[in-house]
Amino acid sequence: MERGRPKNEIPRSESLHLRLTKFEFEKISRIAKQKNLTRTNAILKGIDLLERDKPKRIASRSIKEILKERGVDVSDMD
Repeated sequence: MERGRPKNEIPRSESLHLRLTKFEFEKISRIAKQKNLTRTNAILKGIDLLERDKPKRIASRSIKEILKERGVDVSDMD
């Protein structure tokens, strides 16, 4: 018979130590409690949100190429 907590499929073997202000710590704790999450999962969800908010891919053509196509003299642009 196994005792203790069940094993995770992907165990969290790495740790990270953060130094926070009291305000930052309380903010994370409050949000985690409101969302019914652990502080760790609240932080990870925040990271996921940041990752989804990546800037749109920049066009492969340069501004000079686009201006040239439109007949603008770009010879003095560097």
